[in-house]
Amino acid sequence: MDKDNLEKYIKAKKRVDNLKKFYAHIAVYLVMNILLFVFKGRIMNMLIANGVEDQGFLKWMEWNMILIPVIWGVVLMVTGVYFLKLKPGFFRKWEERQMRKYMEE
Repeated sequence: MDKDNLEKYIKAKKRVDNLKKFYAHIAVYLVMNILLFVFKGRIMNMLIANGVEDQGFLKWMEWNMILIPVIWGVVLMVTGVYFLKLKPGFFRKWEERQMRKYMEE
């Protein structure tokens, strides 16, 4: 394998590895959020049954059970845009300039 093909292979391997990790992250996200929403009521009932009466805490728990999947989803979406190469032209041009800059060094 010549140097160009080796570099292309390494770059392609890295991209495939990143995509596998991204798809695994999606699977974990889906499973965890399904479990969270299925057990949300049970968790809240357990807290109440164990004597938690602080309405502020209960509301905080409920909001966390909603916001964590939303924030995690936004992070996952940004990661997907990066790994799936759905970048706007500005970022693509910036990356190309940076690559040229560092390759010239």
